[in-house]
Amino acid sequence: MSPNTSTALFTFPKDLGGLQRKLPRAILCSATWGHLVRCCQFDDGTRQLAEITYKDALEKYRCLDIEDFQFEAEFLTWDQASQNSLTFACHLTSTIGIRVSWDPFNPDWIASAANTDLAQVMIDTQHLIRIQLNNVQIWATVVEIREEDKCVNMQTEHSETFLMKTEGQDITSGYPTLREAIQCTSPTLVGLSQLIEPNRVYGLEGKRQGTRKIGWSQAIYPLRARLQELKSHLFSEKWDEVLEDEFIELKSGEQAFMATRPKLIQAGYTTLDSIPRLKKGSGTRFYCPALKGVDSRTQDKVSKRIQLLYKRPAHLHALDIKDAQPRDSLNARIHSMAPLPLWLALAPSPTYGRLSLRGT
Repeated sequence: MSPNTSTALFTFPKDLGGLQRKLPRAILCSATWGHLVRCCQFDDGTRQLAEITYKDALEKYRCLDIEDFQFEAEFLTWDQASQNSLTFACHLTSTIGIRVSWDPFNPDWIASAANTDLAQVMIDTQHLIRIQLNNVQIWATVVEIREEDKCVNMQTEHSETFLMKTEGQDITSGYPTLREAIQCTSPTLVGLSQLIEPNRVYGLEGKRQGTRKIGWSQAIYPLRARLQELKSHLFSEKWDEVLEDEFIELKSGEQAFMATRPKLIQAGYTTLDSIPRLKKGSGTRFYCPALKGVDSRTQDKVSKRIQLLYKRPAHLHALDIKDAQPRDSLNARIHSMAPLPLWLALAPSPTYGRLSLRGT
């Protein structure tokens, strides 16, 4: 979502293509995300502070990335979300029904790249940069790296040369820094790979190679959303024993999973597609591995909770994890001597491999 996105997208009626959201939350959402984008735009102090905020938020709630974090933020209260600007932004998008795809500290980004890497790519590609000096627009290219990567030697289309700083702020020469000039010349240019491969189509590599990672918050989202829905209708006129049993099952599984999730991540199981699979009948099932400090009863509860996702095939299909890489054998992934649950101990030797969504 661009920082200058029109609020009409949020406030216009749905039949006119808008989201029909009430003020001021929609405008607050746009303004908050715009603020975060501007903080990360250049390699300066605000970007460093934004990176600290970003890492603190993901670490506190044990999320994989911003996409994963937005599923977590939906279940936070206003006061909880307000403690961190990124958390607040993700909470706003979740509560008004949109998702933001953003990876501000990707090493491929121009703002994140090392000075040497950025300057060398600009030399190799001879990408033209437009610079304004004394109300005159000039075009120039990078021709040489100078002064321990802090400056570059620029050459204009008339073969004139001058020095330009790579990053930070330059208030002495009158020239912008290299990163600022790139941003002003090509506002949509954010990654080094866009310079190297301008005709490349992005977003297909991970899907083709099965490398997309599914964070825990995104993976179990429908289960938490259903539990939240049941809580809001607790003891209503339509409440019956069936809903009561479902509520108890989801609540018990939620408590077990939230207590176990830190241990899963600590043991290296940071995503849904990283946990082992058990061959059961004609299908494949995820299950919770043995973990230090987790008894067999809790392990069994977590396994059953994760397997509730198979009752939601549309969600699993949307996650697109059918091409996940095969996992190591159970013995290679055990991190403790915790006993296996009875149903697993008595099972025949399982086969671990790709997840098949068909017939599940």
